Amino acid sequence: MSKTAKKWEDDQSENPVEICTLFLNYVHEFPLPKEVKSRVNLDDLKVSDIDMSRLRITNKPTCHETDASEHKTPLIPNGLPQQPATNTMKKGLKSHVIFSSTFVNNTGETQTNHLRTERRTTASCRISVHKSVTKEGNFTLQISPPGSILEANGGFRREIQMGKERERVFEEELVWSLDTEVVVPPGYRTRAELVISEDEYDGRFTVETTFEGSVSIPLRDKRDGSLVYLLSINDLSRVLTPEHGFRTLKHPPGAVGFTNQGISPPSTMSHCLSLFKPNGCNWRCNRQDLPGAIFTAAQSGSRMRV
Repeated sequence: MSKTAKKWEDDQSENPVEICTLFLNYVHEFPLPKEVKSRVNLDDLKVSDIDMSRLRITNKPTCHETDASEHKTPLIPNGLPQQPATNTMKKGLKSHVIFSSTFVNNTGETQTNHLRTERRTTASCRISVHKSVTKEGNFTLQISPPGSILEANGGFRREIQMGKERERVFEEELVWSLDTEVVVPPGYRTRAELVISEDEYDGRFTVETTFEGSVSIPLRDKRDGSLVYLLSINDLSRVLTPEHGFRTLKHPPGAVGFTNQGISPPSTMSHCLSLFKPNGCNWRCNRQDLPGAIFTAAQSGSRMRV
C-alpha cells in the first residue's frame, strides 16, 4: 500500500453508521405527548419495530481516484478513466514469458507453422471499505473495480458484492489463447514468445448512497400491544444528519445522501506486450476468451547459415 493510501486509511477509518440506531434514537428524543409516553415503553423498541418498507436506498456508480504521485486522476464514475490505463499504473512492470517456441527453417522454401496454445494467469483485486452506512447491520454495495483493472484484465467481473465484511480479496483466472500462423523464410530461425506484463493499481474509491421516502415507527401499549401512536418520518434529513456523515439533497424533498469510502490497495493487472514483426515474417494473432483486454504477441527472427 502506498504511503498516501495508508495515511488516508488511518485518517478516514470509521465505524459504520447504522441508520436503524439513528431512527431509534430519534424516537427517544421525539417530544411525545405525555399520555403517549405513559402508555408505551420506549426501551423495549427493537429494530424490527421500524417500518422501512417505503424507504428507498440507491447506490450510485463507483468513482475511483488513483494514488499516483506524479498525477492525480479525478474521481470518475464506473471506474473508467478518461486517460489511458497505463497512466494510472505504477512504474516498474514485471514481465513474464508464459510461452515460447522456436521455429527453424533450414530448407530453401518458405515454411508455414501453425501455432496454437493456451495459458492461464490469475489477477487479484482487494477492496477495503473504511467509511460506510449500514441498515440492520448489513452493508451491501455493488463496487466496480478500477477501470484500468477492467481494461487490463478482460475476464474480471464488472461488479463486486460487498456484504458485512469491511474487506474482501477477489481473484479471477484469465485465459490467454493464441491461434496463429508463423511464416518462416528460407534459412531463418524464428522465436515466438507470449509475454505477460504485471502491474499494480493503487487508489481509492467512493460510492454515493441516497435515501428517500419515509419511515414509520408504531408505538404500542406496553400492556396489551395495541397501537397508541404512529411516528412517521417523512423528512429523512431530520434523522440522517450531517453530524453522522449525511447531507441533504435538493431533490426529492427530505432525501439525503451518504458517501461510502474505501481503498483499492495494490491489485495485480496482467496484459500482453507489443507485437514485433522482424524481417517481414507474417504473424497473425487471434484473441480468444478475453474480451476487452490488450492482447498482442512478440516474435523475433534471425538469419542462420545453411
